[in-house]
Amino acid sequence: MARDPTSTALQTVWITGHLVVLGLLGALTDHQLTGDPLPRIAASTPDTEPPAPSI
Repeated sequence: MARDPTSTALQTVWITGHLVVLGLLGALTDHQLTGDPLPRIAASTPDTEPPAPSI
C-alpha cells in the first residue's frame, strides 16, 4: 500500500526542522565553550557627585 505523499512531505519537513534546530544548538554550544570570551567591562568608579535632579 502506498503512503500518502502529503504525510511523507510533512514528515520530511518535520525531521529536517529538528535536525536544523539540533545543529544550531550544537553550533551555539560550541561557540559558548570554545569562542573568545567577551572583553571584561572595566569596573566603573562611583561618581564623585550625585547626578543633578531633573526638574
